[in-house]
Amino acid sequence: MNAPRSAIQFPLLLILLVTPRIGLAVESSGPPQDNQVGQSPATVAPSSSSPTRISETSAAQPDDPQSADQKIQQLQQQIDQLDQKLKADENKKKLEDDAAAEKAKTTATVTADITGFTIRSPRGNFLLKIGADLQVDSRTIVSEGSGTVTDSIVLRRIRPTFSGTVFQYVDYFFRPDFGMGSTIIYDAYVELKYFSHFKVRAGKFKPPVGLERLQSDDDTSLVERGLPTLLVPSRDIGYQISGDIVNRRVNYAVGVFNGVPDNSLGDTAVSNHRDYTARLFLTPFQPDENALSGLGFGMGSSFGSVDGQAMPSYKTFDQNAFLPFASGVTEAGHRSRLAPGAYYYLGPAGLFTEYGLTEEGLQKGTVRRDVAFRAWQVAGSYILTGEKKTFLSPTPKKNFDPANHGWGAIELALRVGEFSAEQGLYNYGFASATTAARRAHEVVGGVNWYLNRLVRFSVDYGRTNFLGGATLAAGGNRPTEKAVIVRFQINFI
Repeated sequence: MNAPRSAIQFPLLLILLVTPRIGLAVESSGPPQDNQVGQSPATVAPSSSSPTRISETSAAQPDDPQSADQKIQQLQQQIDQLDQKLKADENKKKLEDDAAAEKAKTTATVTADITGFTIRSPRGNFLLKIGADLQVDSRTIVSEGSGTVTDSIVLRRIRPTFSGTVFQYVDYFFRPDFGMGSTIIYDAYVELKYFSHFKVRAGKFKPPVGLERLQSDDDTSLVERGLPTLLVPSRDIGYQISGDIVNRRVNYAVGVFNGVPDNSLGDTAVSNHRDYTARLFLTPFQPDENALSGLGFGMGSSFGSVDGQAMPSYKTFDQNAFLPFASGVTEAGHRSRLAPGAYYYLGPAGLFTEYGLTEEGLQKGTVRRDVAFRAWQVAGSYILTGEKKTFLSPTPKKNFDPANHGWGAIELALRVGEFSAEQGLYNYGFASATTAARRAHEVVGGVNWYLNRLVRFSVDYGRTNFLGGATLAAGGNRPTEKAVIVRFQINFI
């Protein structure tokens, strides 16, 4: 505090010493006397009051040393008092800051934002995040011959989410699902993340095979996934090692799992056999911002044995099974999957494509053969309101708030895809040509309205044509399915 105190003392002392002399000089000069007409100032006779004024001025000119010293002492005392007050305030603030810092070390924090409700320990070693995912669908069938699916309003997904961190380096994730009238544990795993290039995960989660499957249910541009996702596992129990070979440019994942049928999940192993998975994905122009930074491509695969597993169920856009297997057919032997995929995002536009191939052994009685199933899709999307399109849902520039001219974000999406099974499916008696369609071709279009980052309203229309699946009298092909799905969705995870 020495520098500020000196800065205050010097100007005050200077003002105190100079001010009396300035005042005396001004007072002694007095107002100017009016000159008589035609006379110079030297010849003007002094007025009768002049001696009195001169006398008063002369009496006020001498300084009073004792009075000036007293004023300086008083001023010095005031400066000392101000200095002491400033020091006291600084000490008080320091004590308050120290107390706040000490409290922060021992007090947890609670926050709520678009990612959910978060409880964080003082030093961040422990974290609990609570989120939720709710999807309400209104499904309307606008064509005949749509199997057992009827018009209905369903709770497609009801998934509370619990995730966080234990001792800074171990993450956990737990998510059950109560949608469609059933209770299922979809995700339950822990992950050691001490090394960014070598993360170890164990539990129940998505095997690293299909690109669209690895995308969140809430981030897909259309309400239901495309046909290639029918040929990859949904959830499985196992171990996985993953990380970045090159930071944000080359990512890998390898794992070993119990093994589940296509588009399925499981909680137990039905045999001693295991599924082995591997995935390599490249985003070579990340993290730079350029025209190619939104490009990503890679491939996932799995292989293993399938003895004793249940048969998969392949469904259309409106969730209607179209390829029922014949009675007595089981999975037997070897199964391999291949799933290359890519995306490209540029500004508000997005392009997504994926291919799926599953080849597995099927058995009925003494007949045992390998059968191949293939699927592909190409999807495009465009955000009319100009938000940036990515692998995740867009964040509107202006959230829905009509009073402040905010209407959210509007996105258009279109997808074309096809699923096919080889002719041997019929020839070997694994399915009947009169009940099972071995080919399905779909076209799906939709509109997404993002009211904000958490709330989305979608309307999709899907049309699916089939090859096979009906008697010759009925035309040989399953009737075309047409469906409209309206979804209200809220998620924060």
